Amino acid sequence: MRPVLACLAAAMLAGPAARVAAQTPDAYARAYRGLSVGAEFTGTIAPKDPGSFFDYSDYERDDLRLVRVRLLAEWHVHPRASFVAEVRSENGNGADAAAWYLRWRPLGSEHFVVQIGRIPPVVGAYSRRAYGRDNLVIGTPLAYSYLTSLRPDALPATVDDLLKMRGRGWEPSFPVGSQAIAPGIPLISSARWDEGIQARWRLGHVDIAGALTTSAPATPALSGAGHAPAVSFRVAADPFAGWTVGASAARGQWLEPELLQLFTPKSDSGRQRLFGVDTEVSRYRWIVRAEAFRSTFELPIALAQPRDLDINAWSAFVEGRYRLTPRWSVAARADRLAFGRAPSSSAPWEARVTRGEIAIGFRALRRLDLRAGWQQNQRDGGRVRARGVGIFQALFWL
Repeated sequence: MRPVLACLAAAMLAGPAARVAAQTPDAYARAYRGLSVGAEFTGTIAPKDPGSFFDYSDYERDDLRLVRVRLLAEWHVHPRASFVAEVRSENGNGADAAAWYLRWRPLGSEHFVVQIGRIPPVVGAYSRRAYGRDNLVIGTPLAYSYLTSLRPDALPATVDDLLKMRGRGWEPSFPVGSQAIAPGIPLISSARWDEGIQARWRLGHVDIAGALTTSAPATPALSGAGHAPAVSFRVAADPFAGWTVGASAARGQWLEPELLQLFTPKSDSGRQRLFGVDTEVSRYRWIVRAEAFRSTFELPIALAQPRDLDINAWSAFVEGRYRLTPRWSVAARADRLAFGRAPSSSAPWEARVTRGEIAIGFRALRRLDLRAGWQQNQRDGGRVRARGVGIFQALFWL
C-alpha cells in the first residue's frame, strides 16, 4: 500500500496537463500536466444469497452486493517512463493497492513497453476489462471468479477428502496444512494482480506479451518464497478491423512452499498449467467475445499412490452486446465450468457449474450508466444447486 500512496502523493504535486493513459486502456481518466487521473464508482445490488455462494469471491464477499470505488493515476515522470497506480475500496473495507507499477518505453515508442511492479495479467483477455463499461454484463465469468475447493495452504490426505469438498469452494477444509477457515481459489483471479515484470511488443497486426510473476494465475501474490517465478505469455492478432484472436498460456506455483515441505521426501509438485484462447468481433452495433481455458493443477495427496497427481478443469464463455440506440443496449453471457475425474474415481473432483446472464443497459447521463439483469446458476453439487437472481447496477465515472 505504501508504494501506491507515495506514487499518488507525488503525482498530486506534479501539476496539470498530459495525455490520458491509465493502467490498461481506460476511458475514465482526466488529464493534467504530467498526470492522468480518474475515478470509478460502482454500486451493485441483488437479493441476499441464501447460501449458494455462486458469486462469492476470494475477497470473501458477494460480487452481486458490492459498492466499489476505484481511484486511478498515471504520473508521467519522463517521455519514456511513468508510474501507474490504482487504489480500490470495496464495501468500505479499507483501501487496497490493486495496481502499482513503472511503465517504461525503452525505445521511445508505444510498440514496445516494459512494466514492473504489480502488473496487469497477461493470460486471457477478460482480466484487463473486468470492471466498468468494458464488462458487457454485470457478473464475472466463472473461470475468473467461481471458487473451487482447492486451497493453496491446505491439502487433502485422501481422494475422499477432495470429493467431500465438491461445491464447497466458499469454505473448504482439508486435514493437511492450515486449519484456518478460508475460501478456495478460481482458475484465474481477476480480483488480484501479481507482482513481477512484463514486456509487450506490437509488430504490425500482432501483439506479443510475456511476464515473469511471483505465482500462478489462480493465486497471484502467493505468500512464501523458495519457488521459481511463474511464466505467462499471450499472442494476439487483429488481421481485420474489428476482429482480434489470441492464445495464452501460463505455468507457475499455486501451492504455498511451506505446505510442500510437510512431505517426506519433499514434494516437487504444486504447479498450475493453463492454456487459453480468446476472440473478439465488433461490427456496427454488435460486439461478441469468447474465451476458453484448460487448467491443470498438480496436487500432492499424502496417502494416494502415486502421491503427486494432476487434476483438470475446463471453462468457456461467450458473450455479446447489441446497442439498440445511443442510450439503450442489451447484453448476454453463457458460461460453463467443468472438471475432470478425481484420481481413482468416476466422479469429477469438483461440481460442474453452468451460468447464464442477461442485462439491459441505459445511459442516463454522459457519465452514468444504469443496468438491470438476471443471472441463472446451476451446478451438480453443493448445498444449493440452483439460483436465479435479479441484479441492478449503477456505474459513474470521472
